[in-house]
Amino acid sequence: MKTEESWSYIATIDAWYVLGPLFVVYLILMMGKIKKQSERYNVFQYITLITLGTYLLSVLALTTFPIEVNWGMYKNQTSWLSRINPIPILTIDLATFVLNIIMFIPFGVYQWLVMRKDKISWEPVLVGSLLFSICIEIVQLLMYIIFNSARSVDVNDLIANTLGGVVGFYSIKWISKNTYFRNLIDVFKVPAKIL
Repeated sequence: MKTEESWSYIATIDAWYVLGPLFVVYLILMMGKIKKQSERYNVFQYITLITLGTYLLSVLALTTFPIEVNWGMYKNQTSWLSRINPIPILTIDLATFVLNIIMFIPFGVYQWLVMRKDKISWEPVLVGSLLFSICIEIVQLLMYIIFNSARSVDVNDLIANTLGGVVGFYSIKWISKNTYFRNLIDVFKVPAKIL
């Protein structure tokens, strides 16, 4: 009879095996929604949708993969509670904080490109960025609990990601004040009912 001390399972799950099929599912769903609509899409709107899916899956690849599976005698011995940093600002790793802001700037830009015109304001962008960031942190915690992967949850990541989304939103809003850039950006805007 094997005891927990006498067996172990260690494996690595690379992003490609999970996110590749997810991207195909995303494309099928988007094409299905587009087909049901009476509006015609231009090439630039398709580019927006394809790059949006690529961006979202890239963020997941950066934040959750590779998944290290450690079961048995080599599993992590620390409690999942120890993987949560609930202390904001005082525990910031400045380099990680800045990188998280940069990572979420495109998220704010994409929200501008897919939002209904009557909803274009910073509040929904803040909420959307915060919710996406919370989802990432929950997935990272679940990776630790289920697979004993070396992921952690940090409230500073939530702050940085949300800030990055708002910065991206205000950046494209500011750029759109120029008529030339507004006309160029409008070509990429997708009817909001697609999402």
